[in-house]
Amino acid sequence: MSKKKRQVGRPKEKNSIETTEVLTIALRSFAQLGYGGVSINSLAKKTGVADSLLHYHFGTKEELWKKSMMQAGSQIINSLEDIFNVLDNISGIEKLRIYIKKIVLFSASHPEFQQVVVQEVFSDSSRSNWLIEEVLKPVFAYMEDIVKEEQDKGTIKVIPPANLFSFIIGSIITFFARSYQMKKLYDVDCFDDEQVQNQVTIITDLIMDGLQTTKKAQ
Repeated sequence: MSKKKRQVGRPKEKNSIETTEVLTIALRSFAQLGYGGVSINSLAKKTGVADSLLHYHFGTKEELWKKSMMQAGSQIINSLEDIFNVLDNISGIEKLRIYIKKIVLFSASHPEFQQVVVQEVFSDSSRSNWLIEEVLKPVFAYMEDIVKEEQDKGTIKVIPPANLFSFIIGSIITFFARSYQMKKLYDVDCFDDEQVQNQVTIITDLIMDGLQTTKKAQ
């Protein structure tokens, strides 16, 4: 008995959901096209999942956007918790070094997350307010607690939080957010493993050398 020939045409839509995969693809799409350039229908084509199934599991486009950002944000928080829970007895200075390293590595491996953040936080909107409150604030809280503790000890310069934290995060993400510019101007692949490790060392040293006072950490 001969096998029935497979018909050529659109791939069969999946009847199950791989949540992590769908949210990862969604986040990349939002980063590349902006919120307005993405639709549930276009994501259905990219993921091979029926748009009705995407609606059922993730709700509206905005809810899908939120879940994709929350997935990425949770990865950062879980990574920081895992490290700081194990290394609870190390100094705040070393914790800050680890924090900076973790954010550099995450920015290199998830540039789409930072792209979406940059797109959203320039203006007042329901999405930007949600993003700040639910995702960015918890991530920043780790750094804010460490810095406040070290400032009280006198080991870190007292700098207004808005200036300090925007400088630290901006210094970390700009290299990767402008990867095309770095390639065109300096022929540098920002996501090459060696370049990422160089960025970890350079940014950590520059930030920590600038922040620390002459008083040594206890």
